[in-house]
Amino acid sequence: MPYQHPGTPRQNLVAASRRRHPEAAPAVLALLDRAQLGDRDAFAELYLMFREPVTRYVSVRLRGHDRDAIPDLVQETFTGALADLSAALLDVRGWFIWHAAKASNQHEWSQRRYVRAAYAVRDHAPAPAAPATGGAPARLGRLAFAHAMARLTTAQRRAIQLRYLDGHPRDAAARHMDRSVAAVRSLERRALHHVQAALAAPA
Repeated sequence: MPYQHPGTPRQNLVAASRRRHPEAAPAVLALLDRAQLGDRDAFAELYLMFREPVTRYVSVRLRGHDRDAIPDLVQETFTGALADLSAALLDVRGWFIWHAAKASNQHEWSQRRYVRAAYAVRDHAPAPAAPATGGAPARLGRLAFAHAMARLTTAQRRAIQLRYLDGHPRDAAARHMDRSVAAVRSLERRALHHVQAALAAPA
């Protein structure tokens, strides 16, 4: 028997889906076919059909935290599926859940990335004076950090991204930005000053 080169993970997933779900509902497959031909009403019907299971999946993935992100992730799921219609699986429900998993993974990774960067920025700030009364330190919120980043100039935000989000050394960041190391250091210092001031401001 001749050797068969293994396919890509996506090709293997498609093949496995077809093996497991040859009995996919004809009405669902008909909607999928119409959507693949450009029928937006057909995709809207698929959205209404699978919105609830996708929402349930995303809600479980977030495990009760950051629930405000659930509608956005559901929207990202169907936006990603719409862009990926040509590669849809015969297990249509599983295909939507796959996109929901992808959106959830990206959200969780982004959340960890921004919180890690926020703590890295905080660690570069001078230690504040101890308050007169005891109390727990304020938590660094991802939203507060994102707002602080949004107030920076484009160059300052790029410097922070390369240094603290992507973890590049300063000389590598300078090459990415096509600037001198001294210029990147200056951008970084000004950006850190603004971000630290924004994070320290009263809510």
